[in-house]
Amino acid sequence: MSDSRDDQLNVDSSVSTFTSALWFNAALGIGFFGAFLILRKTRPQTYAPRTYAVPIEKRPPSISTGRIAWMWDILHISDDELIRTMGLDRFMILKFLRMGMVVFASFSLLALPIMLPLNIINQLDSPGLNLLTIGNIRDSPRTWAHLILAVLLTVGLIYYTFLETRRYLVVRRAYLMSDEYRNSVMARTLYVPSIPQDVNSVENIKRIFSKFPGGVRHVWLNRDLKDLPDQVGERQENVYNLETAITKVILASYKHNKKEHPDGGDAQQQQQNMENGTTGESTGYIIPKKLRPTHRVKPSFLPFGLPLVGRKVDSIDYYNTEIARQNEEIQAKQRDVKNLPQLNSAFIEFHFQSAAQMAAQTLIHHTELQMAPRYVQIAPSDIIWDNMNIKSFERLIRRMVSISVTTAIIIFWAIPVTFVQAVASLDSLSKILPFLAGVKNLGPTAVGIIQGILPAVALAILISLVPIIFAYLSKLEGIPQKSFIDLSVLHKFFFFQFIDVVLVSTIAGGIIQTLPTLFENPATIINVLAENLPKASTFFITFVMLQSTNSPGQAILQPVPYILSFVKPFFSTTPRDLYKQKTTLPGISIGTLIPSQSIIFVLGIEYSTIAPLILPFVVLFFTLNYFVYLYQFLYVYEMEYETGGRAFPRAIRHIYIGMFTWQLTMIGLFAVRGNEAIGQLVIMIVLLVVTAFALGLYDKAFKPLFKYLPMDSFESHEKDVELDTDHSDHLEFLNDDDRVKHVDDDDRRALTYPESTSSQYSGAAAATTATEQPSELRQRSSPVDNNPPAKTSVLTGQEDDADAELLYQRILAKLANEVTKSSADDDTKNPVVAAAISQLYASEAYMHPATYDTQPPVWLPQDELGITNSEMHDLKSHGVYALDSYATAFRNKKEKGKVEIDEQTLIVEQRGVPGSLPIPGTHLSHYQNYLRTVVDNVNFFASIGGNGDFMNGVFGG
Repeated sequence: MSDSRDDQLNVDSSVSTFTSALWFNAALGIGFFGAFLILRKTRPQTYAPRTYAVPIEKRPPSISTGRIAWMWDILHISDDELIRTMGLDRFMILKFLRMGMVVFASFSLLALPIMLPLNIINQLDSPGLNLLTIGNIRDSPRTWAHLILAVLLTVGLIYYTFLETRRYLVVRRAYLMSDEYRNSVMARTLYVPSIPQDVNSVENIKRIFSKFPGGVRHVWLNRDLKDLPDQVGERQENVYNLETAITKVILASYKHNKKEHPDGGDAQQQQQNMENGTTGESTGYIIPKKLRPTHRVKPSFLPFGLPLVGRKVDSIDYYNTEIARQNEEIQAKQRDVKNLPQLNSAFIEFHFQSAAQMAAQTLIHHTELQMAPRYVQIAPSDIIWDNMNIKSFERLIRRMVSISVTTAIIIFWAIPVTFVQAVASLDSLSKILPFLAGVKNLGPTAVGIIQGILPAVALAILISLVPIIFAYLSKLEGIPQKSFIDLSVLHKFFFFQFIDVVLVSTIAGGIIQTLPTLFENPATIINVLAENLPKASTFFITFVMLQSTNSPGQAILQPVPYILSFVKPFFSTTPRDLYKQKTTLPGISIGTLIPSQSIIFVLGIEYSTIAPLILPFVVLFFTLNYFVYLYQFLYVYEMEYETGGRAFPRAIRHIYIGMFTWQLTMIGLFAVRGNEAIGQLVIMIVLLVVTAFALGLYDKAFKPLFKYLPMDSFESHEKDVELDTDHSDHLEFLNDDDRVKHVDDDDRRALTYPESTSSQYSGAAAATTATEQPSELRQRSSPVDNNPPAKTSVLTGQEDDADAELLYQRILAKLANEVTKSSADDDTKNPVVAAAISQLYASEAYMHPATYDTQPPVWLPQDELGITNSEMHDLKSHGVYALDSYATAFRNKKEKGKVEIDEQTLIVEQRGVPGSLPIPGTHLSHYQNYLRTVVDNVNFFASIGGNGDFMNGVFGG
C-alpha cells in the first residue's frame, strides 16, 4: 500500500513539475514578447538604435511599423544584406541557430512518432514522465528503433557540420577578400611577440620579413610608455569634469537669473547678445560666486579621495589649469616617445595581404618560442596594449595557471549544482534527509513549483556568475586581442556548462535517486545508474523550457535598458553625456552567448533518443533565439571587433562533444541489457568510432583554413593591392618642393609615411601651446616606412628626422588649407581630405593611442547668458581646446535650463561631432571617427587663425 502511494506521489510530482514549468515558462514568454510588440515603436533608442547610431553604410533596411508585419520583413532579408549590416561574427551565430532549427525540427518530425509509442505501449508503466523515456522499455528488441534513429542522427550531424563549415569558409574568404577588408591596414599587418633583443630593431625586422612577397611597408616597435597612458586618461577625465562643471553653472545661472529678473528682461538682452555674436565678457554677466562649483583635491599621499579631506578649489579654474598643464606634459612626452625603452613585440605591415598570411605560418627564428606565435589580421581597436610585453614562455605558464584555476572552479562549482539537481528530486532527497519529507505533503502544485521552476532558475543564476571570472583569467593569460579573450571565455564557459550542467546534473540526478539502493547493495551501481539516468531528463526538460522563453524574451524586451532610457536623461547634463546616451549601443559577448546556445544543442542530442519529449522544446529554443537575435543583431546589438566568424568552428566542435557524450550514454544503456542488446551495443560502438574519425578528418581538412587564407585566394587581387599602395593620386595637393630630399619621386608613399629609425614618435613641431600650431593637438606620429628594397631610403640621422617631421607638418598644413576651402558640411565628403586623413590614420594605426591622442575638446552648449563664450575665451587663452558646436542650453516651458544637441547632424547624418567621440560599429577601423576628429581640429585652428594663410604661416608652406 505504501509503495502504491509512493508511486502515485512520484507520478503526481513528475507531472506537476512538468506542468508547472510549462505554464510558468509559457506565461513568461508571452509576457516578454507581448510587451515587446507593444513597446517596440515607442522607444527607438532602446529597440532600434542601429537605425541611426551606426555609420550609414552599416544601417539595416527599413521594416514595417505594424505590430506583426515587420516579422515577415526581417525574415526575408538576404544573407548578403545581413553580412553587410552586422558583420560575419553575428551572421555565423545566426547560421548556428539555423542549424539547430533544421536538425531538431527534422529529427522531431521523424523520431517522435516512432519513439513515443515504442516507449509507452505495453512496457514497464514507469511513473510520471519516465513513461516516455527509453528507461520504460522492457522489450530490448524495441531499442533497435532507437539505434537506427541514433545512426540517422549521427550521419545527419556529420554531413551537416561538414556542409555548413564549407559554406562558412566560402563566406569567410569572400569577406576577408572584400575590397573593404583587404584594403584595410589590418589585413596586411602581423603581430610578432617575443622578439629577441638582438633582432628587435627596425633594420633587423625589415631584413627578416622583407623576404616575403612585396616586402615590408611599415614596422611599429612597441615601447614602454610608462605613465603616459594614465596621464592621457586623467586628462580626458578632467575634460569631462570641466564640461560638467561649466554646464551646471550655465543651468544654475538660468535659474538664478530668472529669480533676479522675473520679467525675463535680462534674458532677452542676453539672447540678443548671443545672436549678435557678443562675447560673454562684453555682456557684463558675472557668475555669482555661490553658483561656481567647488571640490576637494585628493592629497598626494592618499591613493584615493576621502570626503572632507583635501584642499578645496574652484572646479572650473582647477580643471582649466590642470588640462593646460597636462597638455604641455603629454605633448612633451609624446615628442620623446622615440627615446623610451622598446618592448619585445612589434607590428609589421606588408605591401601584400598574402605576405602577412605567409609570414604568420612560417618558422621565423631558430630558437624555440621566439617570435612566435604570430597573429595576423589583428585590428588596432582589438589590441590589449597591457599584454604587449609578455614573452611566449611566460604566456604558456600563465595559460597553465589559468587552466588550473578554471578546472578548480568547475570542480568546486559542482557542489551547488549537485544540490540544485537534488532539489529537483525531492522524493529521493527526502529518503536521505527525512526532515524534508514534510515538503512532499504541500500538494502537487507546490511541489511542482519547487521541483520544476526553482532548480532551473537557481541553476541559471549560478551559471551567470562564472563568465566574469573566466574573462579575467583569460586576460591574465597574456592574450593580445580582446576578441581572443572572448574566444577563450567561449571554450571555458562551454566546458563549465558541459561538466557542471550536463554531466554533474545528470549523474547527480541518478545518484540522488539511487543512494538508498546503493547503500544496500553497492555492486549494483552500473545497473542502477543506467536505469535511473533517463529519469533525470525531467530536470533538463524544464531547464530547456526556461532557456527557450526567458533568455530570448529578456534579450528582445531589454527591461533594464528600457527603464534606464527614462532615467539616464535626468543624469545627462553635458552635450557629451547626451551624445553618448544616444549613441552607446548595447554589446553582446560571443564568449557567453555561443556556449549558452551550444549547450542546448548538446542537451538536445544527449536526450534525443533517451527522453524524446525534450525535442519540441529544443526546437522552440532555436526558433525563438534565431528570430530574437536576427532582430537584435540587425537593429540593437553592436560588437566592438570582428573576428571573421572564428567562433563558428568552435561551436561545431561543441556539437561533436555532445555526440560523443550521447553515444557513450547509449552504449551504457545497451550494455546493461546484456545479451538482449548485444547487436545494438556493437553498432553503437562502431558509430562512436566513426564519429571520432569524422572529427579527426574535420580538423585535418578545415582547421588551417580557420586561421589563414589559402594562397590561391590572392591570384586575382594582388595586383589591385599593389596599385592601392600607391597613394599619389590621393596627395596631388602637395607641391614638389614639399617632398623630403631623401624620398624617391616615384615613391610618393613617403609623403604620408615619412621614414625614421624610431617608431612611435610624435611628429609635432616645437611650439608649446594649442593656439600656436595644430600639430600640438594632433600630435601625429611618424612610424617606419619600409618600402620594397629598390625604393627604400631609411632616415638615420637627426637631420633626416627633422626632414620627416617637416614633411609631416606640411601635409597637415596643406590639409588645413583644403578644409578651409569647403564648408563645414562638406569637410568629411572632400575626397582630398578623406584620402589624406585616411593615410594619416594608417600611419599611426598600430601605435599606442597615448602616443598621439590629443586633448578631447571641452564641448560646451551655447547659452543666452554668454557664459560659454566667456569660458571658451578663457580656455583658449590657456591653450585648452574647446568647442560649442551643435549644442544649446535653453529654457524649457518651466523656465528651467536644459541642454540639447543637434541629433540630426551629429547622429543621423554622422558629421560634425567635435573631438574624438566614439562611433560604434566601426569594426575594421575607426577611420570615420578619425576623419571627423581631424576636421574639427583643423576647423578650430582656422577659426583662431582667421584663414588658411595662418596655417601656411605656421608651417612655412
